Amino acid sequence: MTNGDKVDSEKNDEMLERYKAAVERALPRVPVKNGVVEIDSVWVETSLPYDLLEAILRRDDLKLPPNVERIHLRTRAEQGEPGAPGKRRRKREVRN
Repeated sequence: MTNGDKVDSEKNDEMLERYKAAVERALPRVPVKNGVVEIDSVWVETSLPYDLLEAILRRDDLKLPPNVERIHLRTRAEQGEPGAPGKRRRKREVRN
């Protein structure tokens, strides 16, 4: 490992720690249903990318509020390719 790689790794770790702290601060503000928090709710509160947010929520050292038992990591949001045309309903023709 070169000196540059070591510095980059330390910066990555420091950045992840800051994101983890931000998620920990946001968790008390998200809705909790039966002790479960949805990843979508955390995403709305933090606006972090899903892959980064999922990596942070999977960490063992994440401190959860007392009313949160677990975090549901499966999203309910529709995932699509960027720039792909949206699904549109077909208009019905009016018949006379």
